[in-house]
Amino acid sequence: MSNQLDRRRFDDGRYANDRRERSDRRTGPDVWARSLRWFAVSGWALVLGAFFMVSVAKPRSTTFFARMNNLNTSHDWNMEIMNYVFWMLFGGIVLGLLGVVINIMRRRRKHDVFYFSLITLGVISIIAFFWVFTV
Repeated sequence: MSNQLDRRRFDDGRYANDRRERSDRRTGPDVWARSLRWFAVSGWALVLGAFFMVSVAKPRSTTFFARMNNLNTSHDWNMEIMNYVFWMLFGGIVLGLLGVVINIMRRRRKHDVFYFSLITLGVISIIAFFWVFTV
């Protein structure tokens, strides 16, 4: 017989049974878990900014006042602003999908939070991103 000690008898935290008896060893959320909130906030800021920029870039409607005074109104979208909208929505897609991937990878315990806001951000960004192509 060998003289090696049976490692399962020691309570050194290496085995599943040892971990069940102890309290949660995490001291708090790590950098990735804390960054999820900032992914959501910055992604929503990009998407909301893009929607406001779309309202600036859209063609002006002809009003009664403009018709009466023979004022010129543009009937074309401002494509320079729409270029910024395109990249803002692309950033929203990247932040949303990256946040979802990190959230899935870092969520291991029952009380860990899942940010549904990141999924909603990604879906809205993707829909708006493809809408920009139709303009």
